[in-house]
Amino acid sequence: MTEPLLAADRAWCRSTLPRVSRTFALNIRVLADPLREAVEIGYLLCRTADVLEDSWPGTAAEIRARFERLLAGLGGDAAAATALAAAAPAMSAPAAERDLLAGFPRVLRAWRALLAPDRDALDEGVRTLAAGMCRYATRAAERRPGVPYLDTEDELRDYCWTVAGCVGVMLTRLFGAHEGAGPARGAPDERRRLELAPAVGEGLQLTNILLDWPIDVRRGRCYLPAEWLAEHGLEPSALVGAARPATAVLAGRLEERARAALGRVPDYLDAIPARATRYRLFTLWPALWALASLEHARADPEFPWGERRPRLGRRRLWREVARGLLGHRAGARSTLRWPTPAAR
Repeated sequence: MTEPLLAADRAWCRSTLPRVSRTFALNIRVLADPLREAVEIGYLLCRTADVLEDSWPGTAAEIRARFERLLAGLGGDAAAATALAAAAPAMSAPAAERDLLAGFPRVLRAWRALLAPDRDALDEGVRTLAAGMCRYATRAAERRPGVPYLDTEDELRDYCWTVAGCVGVMLTRLFGAHEGAGPARGAPDERRRLELAPAVGEGLQLTNILLDWPIDVRRGRCYLPAEWLAEHGLEPSALVGAARPATAVLAGRLEERARAALGRVPDYLDAIPARATRYRLFTLWPALWALASLEHARADPEFPWGERRPRLGRRRLWREVARGLLGHRAGARSTLRWPTPAAR
């Protein structure tokens, strides 16, 4: 590949990221290249898989074929990648998502130009994520409308690993590759980070599932396990439209799981060398935003049954950034301390 073409692909990736992400595009700015570029490309690859799961409905066979093209593209099949990108205009999705899918070959070219350890970490992470998304999305396409996306609490845990926990591991491996965390530089800490990384991703994913409840349920995607709803004799459609005692109980149950997972973020950060300030803040800020979002959602009297998805305003986002910066020297454990929420 010529240098001008590679430079154009890299510039396209960097300009596309803010169009398909709201908060991630903020905290990635704190990273320095070459780690930033690897994380950026990894996010775009994962986001492409996310578009296939969430924004492009179809039969089980159609969904499976799209994911197979994505994975084949990762494996070096340029024709498969081109075919997937060429189908993007047929999507009834936001323009930014269509453009991302249409640019899939560009992201792949930028990925192949990364250092070998970065390519390997992204390949493993994206394959795990895409394979899991394909499994859940194709199963959902084979079911009748109105059935929860997940059946059991164990599936909720597995889904969080599939779409977020494995990404935490991927980012941790990228960090280790750039920090040189070999035997002489703290291999026990590296192992500890890899053990805790799934919990970091799980906390953020559970928070998103809770916050997206008003939108997801109305579009026919309920991530609360069917066995949870069965305990209260509810169908997914009963989770929105009106306040119900059972709805508050289920929201509290999901929030409790999210807070428990986010509570492990300080342990993860403790395993990161103090010198790695940029990566520590990159990890800390999303956890602070998640906790602030949970607080914000509790203050909304119509959440989660109402029509709105609670969103932090820019002022509150930047306030949490400042809190992370100011509290960083005191340690993530004190910065992430949060009052125990009152019962719903």
